[in-house]
Amino acid sequence: MNWTTETLRSGIALEVASDDHGVMGTPGTWYRVRQGERVSSATRNRGDALRLFQRRVRLVSGA
Repeated sequence: MNWTTETLRSGIALEVASDDHGVMGTPGTWYRVRQGERVSSATRNRGDALRLFQRRVRLVSGA
């Protein structure tokens, strides 16, 4: 399973993987957030991943 990564200048990344063969247990699209070496657990819920991503970006930016 290959993760596609989109990284901001702040170093926070939203990663997406397509799991067609059920490697992660349930086939489908998986999401996770990476900040340096810190990686969130993978989730099938895109909304949860985006909220975590936005929360980390706000913390880093000081907003």
